[in-house]
Amino acid sequence: MSAPIFQPREEDRAYLRRIAYTIAIAALLLVIWRAADLLMLVFGSVLGAVAFRSTAGLFRRAGIRNKSASLSLGILTCLAVIGVMGYLLTVQFGTQLAGMLDNLPGTLATLEAELSRTPVGDAVVRAAQAALAGSTIADRLGSLAAGAGEVALNFLIVLVGAMFIAADTGPYRRGILLLTPAKGRETMARAIDEMSLALRLWLKAKLISMTAMTLLIGFSLWLAGVEHYVALGLLGGLSEFVPYVGPALAMLPSIGIAASQGGDVLTYALIAYVVVRVLEAWLVTPLINREVVSIPPALTLFVILGAGAVFGAYGLFFAGALLVVAFVGVRELYLRDTLGEDVEGVPRPVKEGAA
Repeated sequence: MSAPIFQPREEDRAYLRRIAYTIAIAALLLVIWRAADLLMLVFGSVLGAVAFRSTAGLFRRAGIRNKSASLSLGILTCLAVIGVMGYLLTVQFGTQLAGMLDNLPGTLATLEAELSRTPVGDAVVRAAQAALAGSTIADRLGSLAAGAGEVALNFLIVLVGAMFIAADTGPYRRGILLLTPAKGRETMARAIDEMSLALRLWLKAKLISMTAMTLLIGFSLWLAGVEHYVALGLLGGLSEFVPYVGPALAMLPSIGIAASQGGDVLTYALIAYVVVRVLEAWLVTPLINREVVSIPPALTLFVILGAGAVFGAYGLFFAGALLVVAFVGVRELYLRDTLGEDVEGVPRPVKEGAA
């Protein structure tokens, strides 16, 4: 009996297997590129689910043992916090923010004129103009601002997806483990637990940092005599969700408004920001970093810029959380399991307390 026509020879199997792997990897990269925004929304839903379940854990520790009740309270609490921030930004400070945005071109022109008086300031202005002129991130942020309706719809999708995932994480976890070879499932389960814990601690640290910086920035701008200091403080605090890039962008309206009020106010505002950043570096950040995975600052900065360039504004927004997941995943799946390295994990006292 003759052999099947399409059955490869034994010596060709390894070569064909490598071709199949290459095609599969190329197809996966193509899907990631074409569905980048969708993948960011999926990750946003996962991050939201972690926030919901972490808040539910607070209610369980407070004595509410029923999982459905504690999860419902956790979701309602998170939605209430989001609603309050939305109310402050759109209703309470909406007029101030709208005025700031309307006057932004004029304030930036005033700031440019003030800085251009000195050779160093003129060099800074030219460098900033050149950077913004060729910035993919700036272009995508502009397109994101233009599509406010799309942003609102995507935000709603993320919230609904987060509720579904938070309600029952079992199927998603089991699905990932079933897709993993049997001998690696224990390692994958441990990596998922570590990534989940790291995300919870990262969200907790971000909440503390955003609250502290809102108060510090608002108070310092009030002392400097800058108008709209409450709205600017809230904006500065919220910007801490995106490390480095967010605070730098949120500082521009404050400096622009201070420049429009005169040279003295601009000087005081710059001093205020220097003091705030020193307090953040010496006090806030060291206290927070004791409870999160330690990631080198330069790596954080370049990953955020890279995520913004590749995935657009959504990638820029979720870059910090993405880096935490990727960092822990590489550490657990590659360094610890594949290479056998004894790498540092999540801080043990925090881990034991959060378990």
